[in-house]
Amino acid sequence: MTNPYIDWVEDGASAPDGLSQALDGLYQAGPPPAAAQAALRALQSALQPIHYDRLEDSPLGPLWLAVGPQGLLAVEYGGTEADLLAYLHKIRPGQAAQRSATALADIKDKLSAYLAQDSTQLSLDVDLSALTDFQQRVLEEARRVPRGQVTTYSQIAKRLGMPKAVRAVGQALRRNPIPIVVPCHRVVASDGSLGGYGGEMSSQRKIKLLQLEGAWLA
Repeated sequence: MTNPYIDWVEDGASAPDGLSQALDGLYQAGPPPAAAQAALRALQSALQPIHYDRLEDSPLGPLWLAVGPQGLLAVEYGGTEADLLAYLHKIRPGQAAQRSATALADIKDKLSAYLAQDSTQLSLDVDLSALTDFQQRVLEEARRVPRGQVTTYSQIAKRLGMPKAVRAVGQALRRNPIPIVVPCHRVVASDGSLGGYGGEMSSQRKIKLLQLEGAWLA
């Protein structure tokens, strides 16, 4: 007894009636609206360049900033233009990056005002899509810590329902690509010390940020 599905695959026979009807229905219906919209957004984002520029004067030194269609992708302390471009190529391979003071003007103005204490709000869209799901969850928790307050690595781990993941939380915060805007500086060790603050942000920068936000430090 022949199997019509095997005949179709191996010999190029006509698709069985049931399969033909299912395929016809699928093609007529098209992709689900949500999937189609997500694919369109991804295509549009890939076609739009990333813009970047340098904020020269800040209390924390020069800052490189990069923004994509969905929001900020990077805030880097010091470093070189080549360093930033290498990072952008890593997270967005194939997507063009263009330096543009105009595209970054509003972001630079808001960040400058915040760091100069002319504004207490820093509401900027961020794009964390290049990070793992766990990293995104950790950084979103850090974003919920109010200005002028601090929380601990342990508390964030508990909020995530992973109380033993304190070290992993610390690693995710150390790899935060958008410091200041995603305020990982508001997360400290359980004993009140600054904790291991890796990457390019030194303990001095962390202290300075907490002080300008009015956080009490032991």
